[in-house]
Amino acid sequence: MGADVPPASHVPLRHAPPTDSTVKELYATALTCGIPDCGEPLYRENPVTGQRLLNSRIAHIHARSEGGPRWDPGMSKEDNRSFGNLILLCERHASEIDATPDDYPADLLRAWKERQIETRSRAVGLALSDAEVAQVAAVSFNMDDLVERMSAVVPFTPRLRSRQDGLDLASRRCRARSVVRLRSTPADRVRAVLAWKAEHAGPVVAVPEGALRVLVAPMGAGKSEEAERWWSQGLTQAWADSEIDIPLWLEAREITSTLAQAVQDALGNDPVRTCRVVIDNLDAVSPRQADQLLCDARQLVQVWPRVSVLATTRPGAGSVEDDERLPVPPWPPRRGLQLLRTVLGEEYLRVPDRHETRHLLTSPLQVHALASRLRAGGDTHVSARELLSQLATRILQREHPQASRDVWEALPRLAARILDQQGPVQASSFAPQHLIWELEETGLIVHDGGLLRFALPLFEQHFAAQALQEGHTPLASAAAPQSFPHWRYAIAFVVAAAPDEDAEALVRTLTRTNPAAASWVLDETATAPGDRSLSPAAPAREATVGSDGREQVPAVARQLREATLCWLASLEPLGPLLVPHEQGQLIPWAVQLDHDWLTVAQARPGVLDEDLVAWADLASLPNPLTRFHDRTSFPAPHGRLACWERARSLLRPALANRIQQRTLPVAPTSPLAAERAWFLARQIMAKGHYSRVGQHIRLSDLQTELDILKDQSATYVRASWQWGGGRKIDSDDVRWLSTHLHHIQGDTLANPRPPADRMSPSPRFLWQAYSPALTRSITADVLRDALIGYRDLVELNFPRFGAALGLYSIFPVRAEGMVAMPTDESQPQPATVMYALRPDATSAPQDQPTVDLRLSDEPHLPASSLWESLREDSFSAFRSPGVVHQEALLPYHDRQATNLAYHWLAKDLQAVGWLERAVTFPE
Repeated sequence: MGADVPPASHVPLRHAPPTDSTVKELYATALTCGIPDCGEPLYRENPVTGQRLLNSRIAHIHARSEGGPRWDPGMSKEDNRSFGNLILLCERHASEIDATPDDYPADLLRAWKERQIETRSRAVGLALSDAEVAQVAAVSFNMDDLVERMSAVVPFTPRLRSRQDGLDLASRRCRARSVVRLRSTPADRVRAVLAWKAEHAGPVVAVPEGALRVLVAPMGAGKSEEAERWWSQGLTQAWADSEIDIPLWLEAREITSTLAQAVQDALGNDPVRTCRVVIDNLDAVSPRQADQLLCDARQLVQVWPRVSVLATTRPGAGSVEDDERLPVPPWPPRRGLQLLRTVLGEEYLRVPDRHETRHLLTSPLQVHALASRLRAGGDTHVSARELLSQLATRILQREHPQASRDVWEALPRLAARILDQQGPVQASSFAPQHLIWELEETGLIVHDGGLLRFALPLFEQHFAAQALQEGHTPLASAAAPQSFPHWRYAIAFVVAAAPDEDAEALVRTLTRTNPAAASWVLDETATAPGDRSLSPAAPAREATVGSDGREQVPAVARQLREATLCWLASLEPLGPLLVPHEQGQLIPWAVQLDHDWLTVAQARPGVLDEDLVAWADLASLPNPLTRFHDRTSFPAPHGRLACWERARSLLRPALANRIQQRTLPVAPTSPLAAERAWFLARQIMAKGHYSRVGQHIRLSDLQTELDILKDQSATYVRASWQWGGGRKIDSDDVRWLSTHLHHIQGDTLANPRPPADRMSPSPRFLWQAYSPALTRSITADVLRDALIGYRDLVELNFPRFGAALGLYSIFPVRAEGMVAMPTDESQPQPATVMYALRPDATSAPQDQPTVDLRLSDEPHLPASSLWESLREDSFSAFRSPGVVHQEALLPYHDRQATNLAYHWLAKDLQAVGWLERAVTFPE
């Protein structure tokens, strides 16, 4: 499509109006037609015929000079029949001579010619008055004038419109369609969006002449935009080539006759020349009408082989042959983000960091709906739950599908089936055929290949929430570890919409079923996303005194302890490691509520005789550590689900510390246990001088050192040691290592990693001591041990979390990547590794993960091949398999697999709200 105003080369030039001199010359020439039988000159007798004759016959005579050829009886036969010797006649006489040449002998024609020449000679000298000049000019016109005058008195057809006007009108209609599609875009951003689309347009779809193609894609995928670009390409060709017809854009619902008749009516003639035809929105008509239009299109391109037809439809509307189908692929999220920034006018809009919000950027409809939501709220940090819920409602209101009660009742059941089986549903097993047809007609459902799915994934969560509310699916079933990742937004919709008391009951069920689900839903349904402060929402309250004179426990403290107990029960067996327990039970609390500040102290054994006791002046108690493990004060958690959030916040620090120290329990056979044992043993035996320790440590020598350390710590609750520049170890580490030694076979403890193989000559940098082959081998072992260790950490410490943890949800996995060794050994830059973690359908859950690493001599690894290989992977519900550029995986570092496994675990725990911030490791 060109600009709003077509290029000057496309604008045909009109004939300039005749000047006085031109009129006089033409009049003089016209007088030469004054044959006795013709009467008045043709300009006066019949302007139309006169004009045509002047255009066709006088041109050559008019171009000759005054001294042109005269009749010569002695001229040759060829000269006698030449165009220059033409006798100008009116149409009636010319036709008569042509029909009966024998009635007009040569002598008669010679006389006429002589008279014509004489008349012309006299006429040249005639002087016309101004009135005569005006009279001649008034009856003179060209073909454009004729069309204009005829169009004023005859019914309009496209044939009466000049090509220039047709091109102009097509250009304006094209722009109008584009602007209407952007009706939700602010007026001051429409031009910028149109410019962006023109700049970032991809290849135009190909439709051969004499062929039908159909763009098939769900609601909002950009079918009409793809068709518009193909149509605009045809319009540009029509501007440049007058032998190409102006392309046609037909709405399916506006075609009331056959397609051939609609095309002929639009063109004003048969489509004999190259012509592009778009039939938009086949799904807007009934399936029978859509099939008929497709059949018409197939016939049209057979009858008129220079015509090409492109139709658009949602899946299921019309029977489309495989060779006719043109799928519309989803947009890359990056492209959607660029459009979103263009619509909003914000260059540095935050990139959505969740799979669902990134998926919103894969179709134009969702991008524009998202932009409308962000403009209305002005907050690009809106929670994903709120975003998806509002977008689903907004799009449904816009589409306004008309359907029966049976259809609306079937949609929640279909959503539940799709989420439960994590994929499309067989149509034949879901509903009768007539109901399937009704579901398709809503546009919300795609029926393709016998399978049913929603046109937009966010509809799945919207209608699945109705399934939960209506009891089609129990909440505990939806929140189970394997199903929660797919049901989580539906669950969040239900909790957010429930009254406060019902929300408390829902979260209690979630916590008992899956603490990861409950924690994630808490964050998604918080009143102010991103603001986790627990300022009181109720008026200040004081502790009250009962009839027996004892201070009563505040209700908010009871609610907080109940929520804490519920969390701990769901976190078994990890719970006792997060807060002090006594005989397997949570230790008693002393609490004080003062001006809406709640103080909680965890009592030491024997201090309290009840689980929960109100304690006056607890906040200012001297020497609290003699009676309590700790004491903390915070704003009392009043308001919706506030006690659940505060109870979780009391457990988070201990969990973060365990992960920071990398001391979560694992089986003795875990690779993480082997790394921890070697790390601790090396610290103890080297005492800061690591050259003393080789690749093996005798267990007897190590046990002797451990006994000394245990004796030193016997009189302390907790003790720690640090030698030289080594890492600190504490009494818990000593006790763990002493126990772990009983599981080691043999007399020595070995380094899990092999020694360097290039120590001679002495390398300048430590990484140079390892050959490329050994570096690749050690890195592969580290990745494998880290994946096994991560799986061990989850299954032993977070058994109820399951698939709610992102990486664990795609197990079994395989690692693929490259290890690059620098070619310039004068540089301190060590080897680097880039890898991708991908689902491995060929392995069982407990199989050893496959690691495939290649060697490369490029210091900067090309990531394109890895990214290309990931595009067809099925993404995890919480995170997609990613490519990581990791420089810290070096052959000589301690606890490499441990650090990596804990890094993955911390990232997943943060995603479900059990860590407040990311955890980093010093080495």
